Amino acid sequence: MSSTEERDARRIKLAEELFEAWSSGDADAPEKYFKPEGTLYDVVAGKLHDGWPEIREFFAGGLTPGRDLRLIPERYWVNDEGVALTWIMSMTITDDSMGPEIKGKRTRVMGMTELDYNDDDLVVKEVDYWTADDIPRSLGLKD
Repeated sequence: MSSTEERDARRIKLAEELFEAWSSGDADAPEKYFKPEGTLYDVVAGKLHDGWPEIREFFAGGLTPGRDLRLIPERYWVNDEGVALTWIMSMTITDDSMGPEIKGKRTRVMGMTELDYNDDDLVVKEVDYWTADDIPRSLGLKD
């Protein structure tokens, strides 16, 4: 295996571990995969989160309306900067923010993420692509 193939395999493994950390329900679990001043941009939120404290705050807020969050990677593409991957996100809604009839239902949405790594294989940038309509659509609230 060439050094490029080894690097790519290692970075895919790190992406899998990062997504396991996002799925853990522990807002601190993903920290070890990020450069402290790394960034996260979620297209639905529309805001760039600079540095781990902002990333953590954003992620912790996303854990509030649901439980048993799962982000399951599906397919990977690798280049010199990092990894892109498709994923499926699901969670059970535990609050009434979308209506009392939605409480207890499970969402299922698809998306894509770009992860750029530094030379130490820490994430310097994560960009998450999906649409805001995916969650209500998955719950039968939209066509």
